[in-house]
Amino acid sequence: MFDLKRSSLGIDIGAGYIKAVELEYGSKGPVIVAAGISNLLKDNSFETVSEALADLMEQKGFRSKRAVATVPAAGEGVATSRRIFMENLTPDIRKSDLKERVEWEAMTRDYFPFPAEEAIVDCHVLEEATQESVPGIWVFFVAVRRDFVKERVDMLKSVGLIPVAMEIDFTASLNFLDYLGLFPDDEDVVVIDIGAEKTSIGIIYRHQLAFYRDISVAGNNITSQIERRLRIGRQEAEEYKTTEDLFEKISDGSDEIWRAASPIESVIEERQGLYPQILECFRYYEGDVANAKLSKILFLGGTSQLRSLDNFISHRLSIPVESVHFLDHVTVAKDGDANEIEGMEPIFAAATGLALKPFRRKLRA
Repeated sequence: MFDLKRSSLGIDIGAGYIKAVELEYGSKGPVIVAAGISNLLKDNSFETVSEALADLMEQKGFRSKRAVATVPAAGEGVATSRRIFMENLTPDIRKSDLKERVEWEAMTRDYFPFPAEEAIVDCHVLEEATQESVPGIWVFFVAVRRDFVKERVDMLKSVGLIPVAMEIDFTASLNFLDYLGLFPDDEDVVVIDIGAEKTSIGIIYRHQLAFYRDISVAGNNITSQIERRLRIGRQEAEEYKTTEDLFEKISDGSDEIWRAASPIESVIEERQGLYPQILECFRYYEGDVANAKLSKILFLGGTSQLRSLDNFISHRLSIPVESVHFLDHVTVAKDGDANEIEGMEPIFAAATGLALKPFRRKLRA
C-alpha cells in the first residue's frame, strides 16, 4: 500500500521543462513510483509553470503531496551560489554564526545580485584548509531572493502540494550521485551539467564539493548559433541540434582529432565558448589543488546528450566521460512508471535527488 508519509515528489523546474519524480521510502530503501516531464512551451511565468505542473500531476497520477522543488543556482537575478574561503574559522563553528559571517562576507564582496536584505542564505562547511599561510575553512553558500522563494512556495500550494524543502538543482544532483556511489574516496570526479541556460561544473573530492562554477554557455546558445548559421527557425534549429552530428572526428596523420562542426564551431571552440571555459576550470583546479588528478567526467543535463559531445570532450581533455544511468541502481516499484526516465536519466537526476532529500538521514543511518 502506498504510504503518503513515506513518499515525496521531487520537482525540477528548468528553463524549458518540468521534470518530476515520485519516490516512496520502503524497507529496502527508496523506490521510484512515477516520473514525468512537461515542456514549458510558453515561458516560466507563475501561471505557465502552475498549469504545466497541475497537468503533469494529473497525467502521471502522482499521489504524494510532499514536494521538494529546485531553486536556480544562478541567473535571472534571483539566486547566486559559490565556494568561498573564510579566514580564521574552524569546521566546528555554529551554523548560525557561520551564516552571519557568510552573509557579511557576501555583502562586503558584492556577491549578491540583489539587495542583501532580500536574500535568504544557506551554507555548509566543505573542508578545513590554509590559503597563503592563513588558516580557515572553505564554505559553499547559496543566496536566493526572498520573493522568488515565496513565489515558488505559492506555486506549489496552488496545485495542492505541501512544500517541505527547496534545493539547488546541481546540489540535488550531486547528492544523488553520491548516494549512487559514483564518488570514490581517492579520486577527483568532475560533474558537468549542461542545461538550456547554464552549464554547472563541480569537482568532487572525498564526497565534498572542492570546486564549483556556473558558465553562461549552454543549450540555448547552441540553438541560437544554429539559427544564425543555417538561417532557420527556432524549432527547426532545436530539431537539428538533437538529431544531427554536431561534432566530427578527423584524421591528422596517425592522430584522430575531434572538433565542433561548422554550425556551432564559434559557440563551442572560441575563447568564450563552452570548451575553453570548461578547460579553464580544469586548469584552475589543477593549479590550485596539489596532486589533483581528474579521473572522470559525469555528464548531466539535456544538452549533455548531444550526439558525440561526450567523445569531443573526452578526447580534448583526455579524461573519460560517462553519462549518468541510474535505473540499474534504484528500484522501480512493481506497479511503478519510470518509462519517461529510460534513456533520459541525465535529465532526471536532479528531480530524483530532490525527491530523496527528505530521506537523506535514513540513507546515512
